[in-house]
Amino acid sequence: MRGGAAGAPVRAGAFRALRAAAGALAGLACLAALSAPAAAGTRFRKGPYLQNVSTTSVTIMWESDAPQPAEVVVHGEPERRLPVEADEIQEVVVGDLEPGRRYRYTVRLGGEEQTGEFATAPPAGAPFSFIVFGDSRSNNAAHQRVVDRVRDEVPDFMLGTGDMVNEGNSEHDWQIFFDIERDLLRENVLYPSLGNHDRQGRGRTADNYRKYFSLPENSPDPERYFAFTYGSARFLILDSNAHSFALSDQTEWIEQQLQAARLDPQIRHIFVSMHHPPFSVSLHGGQEELREAWTPLFEKYQVAAVFSGHDHVYSRAEKNGVRYFVSGGGGAPLYPRKSRSSRIDVQATRYFERVNHYLKVHVFGDFIEITAIRADGTLIEATSWGTPPAPGKTEVIARVGSAPRPAPPPPAVAAPLARPEEEGGFGLFGILGIGALLVGAATMVVALRR
Repeated sequence: MRGGAAGAPVRAGAFRALRAAAGALAGLACLAALSAPAAAGTRFRKGPYLQNVSTTSVTIMWESDAPQPAEVVVHGEPERRLPVEADEIQEVVVGDLEPGRRYRYTVRLGGEEQTGEFATAPPAGAPFSFIVFGDSRSNNAAHQRVVDRVRDEVPDFMLGTGDMVNEGNSEHDWQIFFDIERDLLRENVLYPSLGNHDRQGRGRTADNYRKYFSLPENSPDPERYFAFTYGSARFLILDSNAHSFALSDQTEWIEQQLQAARLDPQIRHIFVSMHHPPFSVSLHGGQEELREAWTPLFEKYQVAAVFSGHDHVYSRAEKNGVRYFVSGGGGAPLYPRKSRSSRIDVQATRYFERVNHYLKVHVFGDFIEITAIRADGTLIEATSWGTPPAPGKTEVIARVGSAPRPAPPPPAVAAPLARPEEEGGFGLFGILGIGALLVGAATMVVALRR
């Protein structure tokens, strides 16, 4: 359906009928490009960038300035070459990969080539980490600072909390987004949530969003909301925009997904990402419809954490055992704290800061640690819960393949952790101890690779 099996010619992205409805100007540009010499001016417009990783596959996408045959090379023993037929937007599914392995790849397009690397998802039980941030629209300089800092991390994938662009129907805005995140997305898979600014037109469609992202198609409204499994965790990426609130089929689908995850013995954690926050003390505030329809399900099925954006701040809330993080500091204009918030939002909120930032999440057995980091690399706060595997009884599964990328230095601590007693209280020394444990685990991984 998308692309083809590794080693076979690929006609990627052909299923997207919406692309056939492109405007007359785009059609004329395409005809002009086809009449020009084939390899002369063809270049990457967006990407290459990574999508939809599993234990055995990954999707590589790019957009070129004219239809042009290309080649994807997956380096290793043996080297694999995948010829790709001409198209402007390509989705190449590379399959038959090994779980938990890092690969280098090259995309050759005309006279240009781009090289990156990706890691397939590990088997259940292996530790992993991911990055969360969103609301990158409007302020390109702030967006770039966040991206530059995130590039110093070595996540397994990223979650976006929506509002990647200011106007979803603007090709110019999407181009800016992909220009700023080009190097980041070339080596990190992004699973985005659909923000209200990412939609387009009076119908609030998601045509461009669907065109530029290749996401799991396992919901009644494919790609607008979806689910995937990574390691021992199940992720639900939801469409929280107004037309899709509580009374739609999405609520029934959410409960089905949560039930299935809780019946799966390999799933230890459930994470949710969506654009609108159920709890917030910033400008927009918590969404009442979400609190009424979805948070009871999150509580019933013991969701570990919910990540949202929409309010351009960092905040952390907790209600009935579920933790809620607002991470909307990816570049949009920062919002103040609301002068008068609802009582339920105030009671749930544990920490608030008006700041450009991102979140780094570590999952290690039953242990979860979420660290909020400013765009300048300083620590906002870290919160953790659960029990990590005991030394000597870890569930680390070594990743084989090329040598691991060097880990960046830890961010400087610029402020004390906020209210650690409300999280069960590891405090600074406890977190240092956990850091030492994780470093030890990483040492074991390197040893196993050797």
